[in-house]
Amino acid sequence: MRIELTLPDLIRVGLAAAADPMGELTGSLQVLQRRDGGRTAASAAFNRWRYRVWQSLPDSAAVLMWLCRPDAPIPEFLLPAAGRYELESGLAAVLKTDPVSLKSALRTAPVHRDLPAWAAALADGDPAGLPRLVQAMQDYHELALAPGWDVVSAQVDADLGMRTQLLLHGGVDALLTSLRPMVRWAPPTLEIDDRIPGTLPSEGTGLLLVPTYFSVCPALVPPSPGGTPRLHYPCVRQAAPPAGFGRGARRAPGHALADLLGPTRAAALTILAVGCSTSELAARLGVTPSAVSKHTTVLRRAGLITTHRERNTVLHSLTPLGSALLDS
Repeated sequence: MRIELTLPDLIRVGLAAAADPMGELTGSLQVLQRRDGGRTAASAAFNRWRYRVWQSLPDSAAVLMWLCRPDAPIPEFLLPAAGRYELESGLAAVLKTDPVSLKSALRTAPVHRDLPAWAAALADGDPAGLPRLVQAMQDYHELALAPGWDVVSAQVDADLGMRTQLLLHGGVDALLTSLRPMVRWAPPTLEIDDRIPGTLPSEGTGLLLVPTYFSVCPALVPPSPGGTPRLHYPCVRQAAPPAGFGRGARRAPGHALADLLGPTRAAALTILAVGCSTSELAARLGVTPSAVSKHTTVLRRAGLITTHRERNTVLHSLTPLGSALLDS
C-alpha cells in the first residue's frame, strides 16, 4: 500500500500517546496464527506466548481468528478510533457498528462452515451477534493480553520515546525515514510492505504512527470520514522480558529489579533503554523533573546510565552495565 503525503498531511503527522489496546488485540490474533511457526526472528519472539495462549483458548476465539487472519487486513470496524487508548471505548464502538459498515468490512471474509450462526450472520450485515463478539474479545484479552499488558506498554513507550527524539531533532523526515525497512519514505510517498496493492489518496488529515508490540509487519488503517489514517508498525524491542506472560513471566520492570532499585528507578531504567530527556522521563514516570534528577543521579553514580547535554536538553541513556542489568 502507498500513501501520498501532501504538505497539510506532513504538518499533521503525529505519534500515538500510548499502546493501542484494540490494535494489540487484533494484531495478536494474527501473530497467534502465523504459519511460519516462529521460524523468522520477529515471529519467534512470540513462541512462548503462543504456546501458553493455545493451551487455554476458549471456543469463541475461533470467530476472532476468522475475523483477524494473518494474511488479510483487519476489518476496519475492529479498529475504531475510539479504541486507540481504551479497550472499553473500543469495544463500545464495535457494539455500535451499523449493518452497512459491518457488511462492507466483511465482504471478503472467507466462508467458514464451522462458525456459529450468529458469527456467520455478521458477514451479511446482521449486528445481532455483536454483543457475543465483544464478549469473545473481552475473554480473549483477559487470557492473552492482560497478564502482560505492562510489558506491552513499556515496549511501546520505549519506541515512542525514541521516535519522539527523532522528531524533535530531525523533524518529520527523520521520523518517517526511521520506519525502514518495512516502511519506505520517498517524499512525498510512504510505501508500506503490507502486501496490499493500491494507493490511499491524501485528504490532508495527516497520519498517526502507532507502534505495536504484537505485530511483525506494518498495517495501514484507513480513516473514518474526516478522521486520520493510522499506520501500525512493529515497535523496536528494547531489553524485552519474556513474551510468554502469565506463569513464570517477568513483568516490566521485573520484580527482582524493582526490589533492587526501587520501583521508580527500575521503571526509569526500562524507559531509558532508548534514551530520553529529563522532562520526558518525568512525564512517563508521572513525577516532577526534580524527582527525576535525584533518581538519575543515583543511577548515574551506580554506572547504569550516562547523561549529556545537547543545547538546552539533558539526555540520559543506558550504559552497557545498565543494559546488562535490564536484560538479566
